Amino acid sequence: MDNTTATNTIQEVLKQYGFDVGYGFFVGWVIGFTVKKFFKFFAFAFGVYLLTLIWLDHTGIITIHWDYFGKIIEHGQQEFQNWIQSLFKAVPFSASFAIGFAVGFKMG
Repeated sequence: MDNTTATNTIQEVLKQYGFDVGYGFFVGWVIGFTVKKFFKFFAFAFGVYLLTLIWLDHTGIITIHWDYFGKIIEHGQQEFQNWIQSLFKAVPFSASFAIGFAVGFKMG
């Protein structure tokens, strides 16, 4: 295989997958950066929400069915895992998405 053929092959591969890789990296970076920025706020808000529920349960104002609450959390976790699995079915996009997410999360 000569140099010209190898160069043409590399160019064809880059044309075919270049957009997916670039787009995946960009989308991953944006999402990673955003998740990092808003994670603290959502963690704080969720903590206040849970503390309020526990206090209301403790004072007898409401009754919390913790077993049902656990089922809701398990369902949300399963849905998130399904989303991640579907995301990683497209390899070029997913690999660059993962790298972009890591970079964005680190920068945030």
